[in-house]
Amino acid sequence: MTPSIRLGRIFGIEVGFNWSLIFIFALVTWTLATTVLPVDAPGHGALVYWALAVAGAILFYLCLLAHELSHALVARSNGLKVAGITLWLFGGVSRLEGEAGSARAEALIAGVGPLTSFAVAALAFGLAIATSASALTSDLFSWLTFVNLALGLFNLVPAFPLDGGRLLSSLLWWRSGSRQRGVHNAVRVGRVFAYLMIAAGVLEVFLGQAVSGIWIAFVGWFLLSAGSAEEAGSTIRTFLRRVPVSTAMTSPVVTLPDWVTVQTFLESVAPAHSFTTYPVHEASGELTGVVRLSDLVRMPAGERSTKHLIDVARPIAEVPVTNPREDLAALIQRVGGGIEQRVLVFDDGQLVGIVSPADVARVLTLRQTLGDAPRSSPPEA
Repeated sequence: MTPSIRLGRIFGIEVGFNWSLIFIFALVTWTLATTVLPVDAPGHGALVYWALAVAGAILFYLCLLAHELSHALVARSNGLKVAGITLWLFGGVSRLEGEAGSARAEALIAGVGPLTSFAVAALAFGLAIATSASALTSDLFSWLTFVNLALGLFNLVPAFPLDGGRLLSSLLWWRSGSRQRGVHNAVRVGRVFAYLMIAAGVLEVFLGQAVSGIWIAFVGWFLLSAGSAEEAGSTIRTFLRRVPVSTAMTSPVVTLPDWVTVQTFLESVAPAHSFTTYPVHEASGELTGVVRLSDLVRMPAGERSTKHLIDVARPIAEVPVTNPREDLAALIQRVGGGIEQRVLVFDDGQLVGIVSPADVARVLTLRQTLGDAPRSSPPEA
């Protein structure tokens, strides 16, 4: 998941948040200001409760950030590149490039998150005791203690994308010697927990707890969907591991002047080529963006003669790039859905190819048909 708003860098790691975070931020603030603080520490004005609630919501997300930052730092120490951290509706996600090289590294990366949450809970508990003279402040830290304990325990549930699912997967990977088999078996276990959560949510609804029941069922459905996505992604990565980008890329690439009108392109250029994506350049030859045939044909006919390719191109700075030697599986994990917009392949500064979802699907189909997946490594000691 890419961030909607970038906040900055911590230890060189980009941090941002998705717009969905605002919903939970507002919910946490409202809960603290109207339910938790007034009940536990009565006698203060509404403004005091709301001000402290906002501070509590900010501290809550700083706790989530500490959880994700621990994942990112341990991943980096184990040789993985970290694209960034995004806080969102369900907490946070560390965007890692590539995969852990061993079951041990996978377990360390996954396990450090819950441990960090437990450590933060211990710190919050200490602060709650230290500020016991102020019932309001102490209550806020007590709430943070509970929240971090709950966060750590919930993340230990053995279901993807939670840390517990990855811990179980790493254990099964170590036992079987196969990363894909470990993920497959962990997903099967995770489905049991997901179905149990959905059933518990439905039961809550029938018992009159509609809001909490719907939420629990929704989380169960999310875990169910995430498990299936993880298994599918693992299968794809297994077949595409150690396959260089050069195997999939379309080459050579036709580039166009960015001052050409859309009408001229559709009438004179598009019929002469079978490509669907074209990088465009300015007069100096420097690339300025990428246009896609599907976007251009949807333009109103009346605008095609006045609009130039640069007017409708995706800016070059927003286009993912790679090199011919990058592992195709690592590329897919790194860019995610960005591959739908195509990936430009550069070698020594020269544009040498383009990678599209169709290119990846072609290579994947061939390798699946031939059963050409890399052999699993032996179990680590």
